[in-house]
Amino acid sequence: METAILSEIEPSPEQLARQAQGGRTTAFESLVERFQSRVLNFILRAVSHQADAEDLTQETFIKAYRSLPGYDERSRFVTWLFVIARRTVVDHFRRRRPGVVLPLEAAEETPGPADPAAQISARDRSRSLWAAAQKLPAKQNEALWLRYGEDLSIAEVARVMQTNQIHVKVLLHRARQQMARLLGDSEP
Repeated sequence: METAILSEIEPSPEQLARQAQGGRTTAFESLVERFQSRVLNFILRAVSHQADAEDLTQETFIKAYRSLPGYDERSRFVTWLFVIARRTVVDHFRRRRPGVVLPLEAAEETPGPADPAAQISARDRSRSLWAAAQKLPAKQNEALWLRYGEDLSIAEVARVMQTNQIHVKVLLHRARQQMARLLGDSEP
């Protein structure tokens, strides 16, 4: 009975990464399936063009596959993957326009309550919040998205953004203050 229960539990991303490091391509395919939409959504916030975002998402997973031997299971796979995705976006903008990094732009649609009216209301609220976040400086917007959109810890956000935790906390604090001002100004 216990074996049947254990076999039904999905392996963690870290376990799948270890299996992929061992040459199991199906394990890496599972990682792609699990994280493709999240990476695409993250990249789409930065580049705002669907085709570019799809290309960069594919490039991210190619880089991740090639970099698998260097992945250390002690850190979360999702954090490691978002670091690669962020670097891919930065490289994209360096190739296109040196020194320019555009603000994150797309809004995430999250599943809400079962009631259709509540779902619409929650989606509209989410869109309004993320639309207001687009007006923030790019780093504040990115920190907000990684922390609240992707539910990464402060330490993980710092790793993805290649900065320290104090800087992330400052970015988030300033972003929340700015969001309060923006949302306060938009109410009647």
